[in-house]
Amino acid sequence: MRVNQPYHRTKKSVARRRFLTTAVTAGTTGISLPEVLRQQAQATDVIPGTKPDTAVINIWLGGGPSQFETYDPKPRAPQEIRGSYGDIATNLAGLRISDTLPLHANIMDKTAVIRSFTIPTNNHIFGAHWCMSGHYETRTESLNHPSIGSLVSKLRGPNRPGVPPYVHFSQPQDRNFNIGEAHYAGYLGVSHNPFTIKADSSKSEFQVDNLKLADDITLERLEDRQWLMKRLDTIRRAVDSQGVMDSVDQFNRLALEMVSGSAARNAFDLSRVDSKTRERYGNHRWGQSALLALRLVEAGVPFVTINTAPDSLCWDWHLNLKHDHRPADGSLGPSRGMDVSGPWLDRMVTALVEDIYDRGLDKKVLLLVWGEFGRTPRINKTGGRDHWGSLMSVLMAGGGLRVGQVIGASNSKGEVPVERPIGPLDILVMVYRHLGMDLNLQTINRAGRPIHLLDGGEIIPELV
Repeated sequence: MRVNQPYHRTKKSVARRRFLTTAVTAGTTGISLPEVLRQQAQATDVIPGTKPDTAVINIWLGGGPSQFETYDPKPRAPQEIRGSYGDIATNLAGLRISDTLPLHANIMDKTAVIRSFTIPTNNHIFGAHWCMSGHYETRTESLNHPSIGSLVSKLRGPNRPGVPPYVHFSQPQDRNFNIGEAHYAGYLGVSHNPFTIKADSSKSEFQVDNLKLADDITLERLEDRQWLMKRLDTIRRAVDSQGVMDSVDQFNRLALEMVSGSAARNAFDLSRVDSKTRERYGNHRWGQSALLALRLVEAGVPFVTINTAPDSLCWDWHLNLKHDHRPADGSLGPSRGMDVSGPWLDRMVTALVEDIYDRGLDKKVLLLVWGEFGRTPRINKTGGRDHWGSLMSVLMAGGGLRVGQVIGASNSKGEVPVERPIGPLDILVMVYRHLGMDLNLQTINRAGRPIHLLDGGEIIPELV
């Protein structure tokens, strides 16, 4: 079923070749400058004035979070199914969650929990690609559809000038851990890859290198167009067949807008945040990334992903769920288990939900917490849980949604939905609806074929 949306594209503006080039890229160190005079929005197909001032924070639990150890515990099931953790009551009547998330207990009335999410794959790569792009593929060579954030970059653009349309918090190696690739631009090309933050924002020395000017550049010099023109001969490059220079141009424009303005620099500056707030989010990469994500959407970034993977390959716990110590053979390394990741997730999500509502952002900001699939109903021989596409829990908050409810239900063993099955496309319909993006919008893939945002999915009526 195709769901029509309230905002429609009426014409297409195509980004033109820029005459100045540079070596700036998102997520790398430093900025060599420049091509100055264009707005980043000119590289999108969105029509000014047609988009709402809305944003999405996407917390990606890469690896496959366990429904039992998060939002759908089964305390009455046998030990080999319910696992070693217990359950706790919450401020939402009748809802009990895993005792690994005690802070959640006070904010569940501001969330909607979907207990019937299902996806017909147990494969990390295919599952992540489907959830993050809305297109299901079963061959690795076909995994080139752009992610949600990259489509926002292409078709919508930022809410305000001077900030990127798509920011991705990750660890440096997450693209090597297959599911990280699902967050990138695919056939749209690298110009719509996210502005990637790989530095650990919990460290005192944290800074976003992209927001630093080169040593010999001042803001005054940036304004000197005569100087820029003199630099033309030294930074002009030949146009290449793959559009790499166009990509460089777009990142260059964005970088210059960011370093010459204050919106992005201020949003990324955690020294402006009091220590109590920072502590409430948690002094770790996940928590501080969540705090930065909220500051970024307030500054005008429409889509932010916090990729919790691959921090010690969370949440892919085939061994002991509490302390998943993998063989130290140098290839996978030790993994931490729920005793560490539970408290980290608990702090970051709770703080985000509290601040979204306390700051009156619950209509503007949609929070989405999910992964590519759930975990097996039965604890395996090594004390862990394996891949399980048949069931996962999803948490949503804000976005003007009807919260304080549980949608769907699983059977007594946490195996399959028994009420209201919901799939990836339904979640993405809600995301695009919130962002004001018409599902009839199309992009053109590398074969010249028009591709709709989604080929299915329905609004989840309980949420609207």
